[in-house]
Amino acid sequence: MRECETAITSKCDIHKKKICIFAVGHKAFQLPVNDAMYIKLMVGKHHDDLQSEYLVDCVGDNIADRNPRYNELTGLYWIWKNSHSEVVGLCHYRRYFTTCYGKINNQLFGVCNIFLQEKEIINILKSYDVILHNKTFTPRGNQNQLCVRDKVDEKSKKSKIRREILELVDETFAKIYPEDLRIYKKVMKRKYAHLLNVMICKKELLDKYCEWLFPLLFSIEKEIDRQFPSEEHARCMGLLGERFLDMWVEKEDLRVKECFTVNTEKKDWKIW
Repeated sequence: MRECETAITSKCDIHKKKICIFAVGHKAFQLPVNDAMYIKLMVGKHHDDLQSEYLVDCVGDNIADRNPRYNELTGLYWIWKNSHSEVVGLCHYRRYFTTCYGKINNQLFGVCNIFLQEKEIINILKSYDVILHNKTFTPRGNQNQLCVRDKVDEKSKKSKIRREILELVDETFAKIYPEDLRIYKKVMKRKYAHLLNVMICKKELLDKYCEWLFPLLFSIEKEIDRQFPSEEHARCMGLLGERFLDMWVEKEDLRVKECFTVNTEKKDWKIW
């Protein structure tokens, strides 16, 4: 084990925590809550001067080098392979799960000081399998919402995926998980999604999800690189992962508790 990994693991003592909610970031940030359950996880390109303060996703079993395409999913992969807590979660460095009161407090006063606590998470997971971000509505359907026109310059719309690449995704999914193709088509046509790749659930459930998700993403990525070489495809796999999460929830018939999230850097006027 690398020296920095030993120091960070010892500092956070993550293997002894019943619940760990990993706040994933790509730059230096401070947690907005004084709660040992929340742990800072730096993803992607790392700086040596940050490794004493953050867990980093470039140690242990990891895919940190894929961060430009996978975004927070390199953090999810790290949690899958390296965390042993009973309950785990992923949120963003500036977006956290909150209560209805926390959402209202932020919208009225611009204050973000109410976040899900351990007791609330334990109570929710007694009745539900997974906590997800509230639905985001996509009136044109998920696949159309993901898409830009054929041959549009990706650098101008990094949050979208070319239609021809989505067609490749269709084909690859059908090859990897033909038994789930009906669900794939259903979710891609659906007019809402649980976005952001944020979630809280028991670790054993997250493990099962990752065992299903990452072989699919790796196969899609390999095929994209084969057919569209020398292109960046920034954020592509992270965007696809958002839709695949809903497919897996549907496939496993999971009981979902939708929770508000709040952006700690601004008044978050979105109702979801």
